[in-house]
Amino acid sequence: MNRSNDRILVTHAGSLPRPDDLAEMIWARIDGKPVDEAALQARIESAVADVVAKQHEVGVDIVSDGELSKPGFSTYIEDRFEGFAGRSEFQADDVAPFPNLAMRLFATDSMAHVIFSNCVGPVSLKDKEAVHRDIETLKKALDGADPGTAFMGAVSPGQIAFNYPNQHYGSHEEYLGALADALSYEYRAITDAGFNLQIDSPDLAMAAHSRSVGSSITSWDQHLPLAIEALNAALDGIPPEQVRLHVCWGNYAGPHHCDVPLANIIDDVLKANVGTIYPEGANPRHEHEWEVFKDVKLPDGMAVIIGCIDTKSNYVEHPKVVANRLTRLANVIGRENVLAGTDCGFDTFIRFSQVDPDVAWLKLKALSDGAELATRELFGVATV
Repeated sequence: MNRSNDRILVTHAGSLPRPDDLAEMIWARIDGKPVDEAALQARIESAVADVVAKQHEVGVDIVSDGELSKPGFSTYIEDRFEGFAGRSEFQADDVAPFPNLAMRLFATDSMAHVIFSNCVGPVSLKDKEAVHRDIETLKKALDGADPGTAFMGAVSPGQIAFNYPNQHYGSHEEYLGALADALSYEYRAITDAGFNLQIDSPDLAMAAHSRSVGSSITSWDQHLPLAIEALNAALDGIPPEQVRLHVCWGNYAGPHHCDVPLANIIDDVLKANVGTIYPEGANPRHEHEWEVFKDVKLPDGMAVIIGCIDTKSNYVEHPKVVANRLTRLANVIGRENVLAGTDCGFDTFIRFSQVDPDVAWLKLKALSDGAELATRELFGVATV
């Protein structure tokens, strides 16, 4: 992970608004309609080039491919892995008492294209080339720039087990182990290419208040250490400094009043063999939790990307608000250990987003402007 000793670097959680025509092509494939795969790949490449350029334009230092080739941050496994079929149901304790809200959030055309199935057979890779296509697309968009200035996202073993109920393996532990084995190929490909790897693992927080019906997760505190153990197995041999672990409580505009506190999960999260952890820190439910770091000692060399931009609201944060969120954490864990990020992605699944695409770019610009203000305050210099 790129670090700086003289400024606050800016990144985000991965997914960015997809062009409408690209979204339609990927939805058509989900719907089983004929899609010209060569035309789709060409459109992905042009869209990634555009989204990388736009990130640089608004001041993002560590960019991504926007996850533009994927239907969703986790559902892409449907295209790349064997062993899954059918459809599972998702439940969230904070939304369940409010059926009208549940209908507004989830009874949409977007959610009809978010398909979580079940594990019904041995998990294995069926498309080893998919990650390499993504790697080459991002390298091309970087136009010769250091791949260390970019990251690619990949789902965690725990998140797959959380979203895709186990109907095949004899235990939750066995299921996680099989997922770790399968995912290790993708993790290694990304880091071998020189990119930073972002592990997306909302399950570490979400398992306390939500679930897929029939999941082998019996309780969140049983799942948490097992999920970290499986993740560490999948990361075996990969330099921790190339890996960042994103933890969130669900990128949906629900009440979130049932969310487990960060303090309850942080000890296990810090056992992950990663160089950077990445929690939410901007939304009204979790903004205060930077204070957890007053009582928790980070492992030597570990950094924190802190969410400074709420991805569930169209309010554009004032740069001073962003700067305040950065400086107060920096004063606790050290300025060299803090990076600026968004709470989550802006388009976690295709068109499942609360923020208007054009507003999303305004919010990213506010993030970089706020990081510049924080740099002036913390380092006494302006960014270049």
